[in-house]
Amino acid sequence: MADVAVHAEGLSKRYVLGRLETGFRRLRRMAGRVEARGEMWALDDVSFEIPTGQAVALIGPNGAGKSTLLKILAQVVEPTRGWADVRGRVGALLEVGTGFHAELTGRENVYLAGTILGMRRREIAQRFDDIVEFSGVQKYIDTPVKRYSNGMYIRLGFAVSAFLEPEILIVDEVLAVGDAEFQRRCVGRMTEVAKDGRTVVFVSHNMQPVRALCERALLLKHGRLVDDGETDVIVRRYLASLDTSQTGIRRWDDPLDRPGDGTTRLVEVRVSDRDGEAAPSFFSTQEIHVSYEFEVAVPVPGFVAALELAAEDGSVVFRSYSSDKGAAIQQPLGPGRTVLRCVIPPELLNTGRYLVNVRAYAHGVDLFMSEQAVLAFDVTADHGESFFLGASSRPGSVAPLLDWRIVPPAIAADEDAKLRDIVAQ
Repeated sequence: MADVAVHAEGLSKRYVLGRLETGFRRLRRMAGRVEARGEMWALDDVSFEIPTGQAVALIGPNGAGKSTLLKILAQVVEPTRGWADVRGRVGALLEVGTGFHAELTGRENVYLAGTILGMRRREIAQRFDDIVEFSGVQKYIDTPVKRYSNGMYIRLGFAVSAFLEPEILIVDEVLAVGDAEFQRRCVGRMTEVAKDGRTVVFVSHNMQPVRALCERALLLKHGRLVDDGETDVIVRRYLASLDTSQTGIRRWDDPLDRPGDGTTRLVEVRVSDRDGEAAPSFFSTQEIHVSYEFEVAVPVPGFVAALELAAEDGSVVFRSYSSDKGAAIQQPLGPGRTVLRCVIPPELLNTGRYLVNVRAYAHGVDLFMSEQAVLAFDVTADHGESFFLGASSRPGSVAPLLDWRIVPPAIAADEDAKLRDIVAQ
């Protein structure tokens, strides 16, 4: 049997809502003299093992307990019940603010993090240039990190966690910050860590890197471990279980439940035809309009929304940004309600079910909203000659009608014959 890097048994974490529980009140509650009210169990009796060298994803909807579980494994919080045995040096990248001292510079924080991991100064110095180059903050490495943007903070944090040779690398959803190239490099680095025989525990709402990196997935719902197995199998089960709209509209009426942060929250997502009629299904020859309604508390400069369309297995078909064509839509939003709409052109999508993932950024870099599979819609392909001839459906999520023409050969026939004679000689 392979060595076990992480062994969790009966992990449970309880939070008291609405008030702090003093030690005296806790003793009275445990003695049965007061009723425990306003409790929330973020984790409830979770048990599993992770062998050394395995890359494992924790997936599930918001509020499932994924981040709480990572914090316990990283020894940031203690469980209410149960225990976790983590064997090895842990490099953890959780939410912004974890691990760095705001008053210290980037350089000082790199050395501080390495020291906490038990490394000598010489070992840290050997990896320092790689860390800074990967993070892309060379210009600001001697600036206090309290002046970093969220993206800079997280890029440096990931580089520190990944390059100081932890035996167990723990990464939360914050990996989504940054451009596509940085995300690709992050997944590549985690893949290298896993190939080196080290353990990776990864949380993400984006199923594409999950499927690319992890061989195994644990599915959490309402604080409980409900499924465990091969990544592709668990991802399909998870996406199939999501509460996606069957009307073409997903709306959050309770302001407290709306996805987002204190500045911008998502009110509604709608898919409709060109007349504005919401629907759960379309023919491929129809335009499909996707609308986001945001509630903005204060002006958000550099606001960029993104439509990420995914297939049923979670693989991303494409991602489109509100900044794709011109800068007019990049004006500061708010305060108040704003609706952004994009159009999926006809004769593009193939037959199948598609999931709408919502993402929103500040300045196109700092991700502050990422909602997976907020609703689903179906497409029936009715374009292209092969569909009408009764041929089997085309493979792939898209079925574009491309421009084909007859053109002259790049090399004329007589010149081609001369070349053959030369080769024959």
